Amino acid sequence: MAPVRILVTAATGTQGGGVVLHCLQEGHDVYALARSLSRGSYEDTESLKRATQNMDVVFLNVPGNGAEGVARDVEHTKNVIGAAKSASVSWFIYSSAMNTGKHESFPGWGPDHLMHEYRLVKDAIENLVRNAGFNRWTIIRLPNFLQNFIPPLGHYCFPGFEERKVLKTAFSPEAKIGWIDASDVGKVVVKALSEPEKYSGREIDIAAESLTIGELGEKIGKAIGKPVIVEPYTEDEVAAMGPNVNITAQRWASDVPTGDCAEKAAAEFGLTSVHEFFARNFKT
Repeated sequence: MAPVRILVTAATGTQGGGVVLHCLQEGHDVYALARSLSRGSYEDTESLKRATQNMDVVFLNVPGNGAEGVARDVEHTKNVIGAAKSASVSWFIYSSAMNTGKHESFPGWGPDHLMHEYRLVKDAIENLVRNAGFNRWTIIRLPNFLQNFIPPLGHYCFPGFEERKVLKTAFSPEAKIGWIDASDVGKVVVKALSEPEKYSGREIDIAAESLTIGELGEKIGKAIGKPVIVEPYTEDEVAAMGPNVNITAQRWASDVPTGDCAEKAAAEFGLTSVHEFFARNFKT
């Protein structure tokens, strides 16, 4: 496919930054939309209309910031889609989450589930993208991010790991969990742009590797040259935390399988391995 003009939202984040980098490397014309009133905002419809003018493709990532941010993601998506449609954008690519649309089959699913709103919002956004009437649409569904281990986010997701090389976790020991370097979304986007007929009108599940938490710890240890200990949270520790989205997400991921996409996706898109990611990014 000839070079395209692509607008990348949340361009200063890990996913958006990866899309910007890989698209530039492939010779595409890249335009960045950051979440700043001076550079464009999901709530500023006039700014969105200006940003989408003369674009061929829009890449959308709308990560919610806390409960309010998640709830507003649907409205933000409507604003971006509206602007893209008015500008006659032909291809809309959305970054979503693994297993979106399957929420009613999740163990313990219901209004009191801590991920209830998050999952409903992801499903709603996917439906908006599919039904917007673009000539082409693509949805990329992502698993857990390897960036969750790297500070500052790592201090929340895996407290003490950086200092002690101990993974405190609520993942089930037997569960195969999917992992990816979030910046590799850019590799998927450029692959899709190179083969539009193959990747248009598809939901694409991707993961670099699908591993138990023990297997993941072993791979991390080899990459950083230090042994990594996996230490499950006790029920008393979990109870003492109270409602905790991080713990809920880990337990949910243990109950909802990643599927068999990892091996295929890693080869198809050239995704970064766990070993490569930690050898490059983790400072011992």
